[in-house]
Amino acid sequence: MKISHVAALILSLSCAWAYPVEQGQSLASPIRIDHDGLKKLSWQLSCQASTFRDLTVFETIDLLHSNDLHHIELSPGQVLSPDHKDVKAGHGMAPEYIDALNAKLKQVHMGIVSYSVAELGNDETEARKVFEFGKTLKLKNIVCTPSKDSLEMLDKLASEYRINVAILNQPQSSQYPDCDALLKAIEGRSNRIGVCADIAEWRRSGLNPVECTKKLNGHVVVVRLKDVNGQKEAADVADVLKELKNENFKGVFCVQTGRGSGQELIKNLAAVVNGFSDVVTKLAAGGE
Repeated sequence: MKISHVAALILSLSCAWAYPVEQGQSLASPIRIDHDGLKKLSWQLSCQASTFRDLTVFETIDLLHSNDLHHIELSPGQVLSPDHKDVKAGHGMAPEYIDALNAKLKQVHMGIVSYSVAELGNDETEARKVFEFGKTLKLKNIVCTPSKDSLEMLDKLASEYRINVAILNQPQSSQYPDCDALLKAIEGRSNRIGVCADIAEWRRSGLNPVECTKKLNGHVVVVRLKDVNGQKEAADVADVLKELKNENFKGVFCVQTGRGSGQELIKNLAAVVNGFSDVVTKLAAGGE
């Protein structure tokens, strides 16, 4: 019997997550998550679903669940499930497919904490559709790069639906090129208008991630964590996490990788998660 391409990929990914074990022992994931430490710090760890772009959302949920991840950041466009290959996940889904997604999440006790869209536009009716979608999924955050003139409207909707709008920092953006521009954009807004801090993007643009975090004190609601190259970048991440703890941050971290496929992809994502978990363990224990 032939194994389908998707089934073969899932098998490959499942094997890639497992440590070699002796006969009779249970398989263990190479990913390490300090759930007790996360709970003590009031932090949540999620994974960007589109990291597994070759899998459907349902398959990604199963894969992450089997490796002890409890939360996801969803983006529009990923195929929903093997049984609904013509359906793309996102706020444009028909109600029955949103119900199916919620049922799948309930089945494995997993939650979608954030939804990442390019922008919400300036039309309140269209933006409201995204918030309605978020309400149905019990989202905490909508991550986006909204136009400056839409922020008043989005602030109103965010307060109404009790869902944060996390503005993604984009150093190459004409609207939000640095943390000072972000701070100015959210000035005078409610605490529902916050920031999605991308440490890697700050670093690549020559910005100091810790200084940016300090400037945005109290406004960061989501932090993105990506592949780390070398000790200097690892130290930057550790220093940002330490600063966030000092600021009493109570938000979401989203891990992702864009490197490789199959086993290489899994290995690279595990490196991101495990590096984060090591710092969490230290900070939760009162270390510096």
